[in-house]
Amino acid sequence: MKFVKSNSVGRISVDLKAVEIGDGLLVVITGGNAHIGAAAVGINYGTLATSSVITVPGHREDRVVKDAAEKLAKELGRTVVVVAGIHYDEMSKEEIGDALRLSGELVDELAGELCKRR
Repeated sequence: MKFVKSNSVGRISVDLKAVEIGDGLLVVITGGNAHIGAAAVGINYGTLATSSVITVPGHREDRVVKDAAEKLAKELGRTVVVVAGIHYDEMSKEEIGDALRLSGELVDELAGELCKRR
């Protein structure tokens, strides 16, 4: 399975790509000047999910990867790795909020699509 979606508002555009690797799922979330800013591994424990996050110094994508990894691991019942890098020069607070919201919407869409396939 390969899943590719984009969402945008104003100058902010976020892309999500996902591919199944065995029983696991690899998700890449990028926007603007794509890069690797943070990575998280989400693990499902029945009704709970937890994650481990690594953030490149000076980057702030930790919230994006943690939220996505835990949500997907919990809803899908599988191990998930999420990598993210979103960068636009001189982003306003509103644009940062837009990037977070767009990322969340794409993750929700991916979860819904994969839940239908079970």
